[in-house]
Amino acid sequence: MKIKRNRSFDYVKKHYAQYFREVIEGQKRTIGVLSSAVRSAEKSEAAMRDEFMSEQRLRKEAEDALHELKFELIGLKLENQQLRDRFVDQGKLQDALSEANDKIKKLEKELNRRSGLEDPYGLSTPSSKKVNKANSTPENQAKRGGAEKGHKGHGRKDFYPEEADRIIHACSVPATCNCGGDLIKIEEIPHSVYHYIPAKLEKRIYYKDVCVCSQCGERIVAKTPCVMQNSLYSNSMVAFLLTEHYFHGATAGSLEQRYGMNHGTFLGIAHRVSGLLTDAFEKITEALRSTELVHADETTWMMDGKKAYAWIFANDIFKAFLFRDTRGSVVPLEVFGEELLKLVLVTDRYRGYLPLKLRRQFCYVHLIRDVKKLELEFPEDEEITKFANDLNELLAEAIGLRNENLTLNEYRKKALELKNQIMKICESSANHPGIQHIQNIFRENTDCLFQWIRSLIFLLRTSLPTFHICLSRRKP
Repeated sequence: MKIKRNRSFDYVKKHYAQYFREVIEGQKRTIGVLSSAVRSAEKSEAAMRDEFMSEQRLRKEAEDALHELKFELIGLKLENQQLRDRFVDQGKLQDALSEANDKIKKLEKELNRRSGLEDPYGLSTPSSKKVNKANSTPENQAKRGGAEKGHKGHGRKDFYPEEADRIIHACSVPATCNCGGDLIKIEEIPHSVYHYIPAKLEKRIYYKDVCVCSQCGERIVAKTPCVMQNSLYSNSMVAFLLTEHYFHGATAGSLEQRYGMNHGTFLGIAHRVSGLLTDAFEKITEALRSTELVHADETTWMMDGKKAYAWIFANDIFKAFLFRDTRGSVVPLEVFGEELLKLVLVTDRYRGYLPLKLRRQFCYVHLIRDVKKLELEFPEDEEITKFANDLNELLAEAIGLRNENLTLNEYRKKALELKNQIMKICESSANHPGIQHIQNIFRENTDCLFQWIRSLIFLLRTSLPTFHICLSRRKP
């Protein structure tokens, strides 16, 4: 029994020894692996330590840069606030400057108005209406108006008794003189007086006969004399109102207030008469086409609150006004049509008249105005000054030629001389583009610039020398 236990113990002992040797070997291998891992970890630790130090340095640099940027941001904020303050101050200064400029303009206008130097009319204003004019020469200042000393004169002309509408005998002399003596009538002397009787609106009631036909039973009412059907105002009153408004320029409001009518009534009268005169207007435009000379012009006009145009076609016999919403050639075509006409149309150089089949004459007043405008734009240019003086003098002489008391042969001779002088100036060489532009107008439009020489109608009719420019001076 004892021997068996020893063998078993020896076996177990041997078995555990082998087991521990294997465990030890395993532990050694584990230690080796762990040692290798430790060495790798140490190497990684060193690399991480280096990387950490590098990141720490970068962070330090970034923190230093951030600190500097914070100071820079604070400085920029201060500078921005200063700029904002300056901008606000500058805006206030700009507003103050605008207000000051407005005040200066108002004061300048008031100063001009007080000093008499304001001239609102422009180049087309007659010299007699210009406010700012040059002083007359000492020679003209020395002249005295009126008749010479010792001149008897003609006196005031009285009218004869048969011309008077009413003769009144004035008996307002007292019976006694201031000294107490009696006054004795020795003669009677006439005193001619023009006496104005204010217009009076007379209210009338017409009782009109009403008759019935005994056979057919038709009812007939007598017509009210000189009154349109169902009209409250007589024909004379209607004619007076429309003449005052459209011819003499009295406002509709003043007429309505003066005669106690409302605005709708006045407009109703105007529209009714306009409808009645439509046929007459068409006959006037038809008659214009058969005349020899017509003046035309157009200007801006307000119709129903919108920009439109007023046209005029006129001569010394007929005048036609057209109000249209266009400045196109359809308006002159509406008057003259597309057929060939023998008349001469005096206009400016507006191209809207080109489709018309007739002869055209350009207005010399417009040309003079263009030359004066060129002279004002370049006041120090000697070439323009010389050109403007030479050409405008001839153009003005050509305009006034028709008003001279010349025979037909004298007129033709003088007109040809003026034409040759004008074309000599316009065919001469020139350096300034403005002069060349004016010259080209005469070079390229000869047929439209000298109809006053070819057409004798310009000599025979002298009542409308430059009529068509009048519309451009009148504003609505």
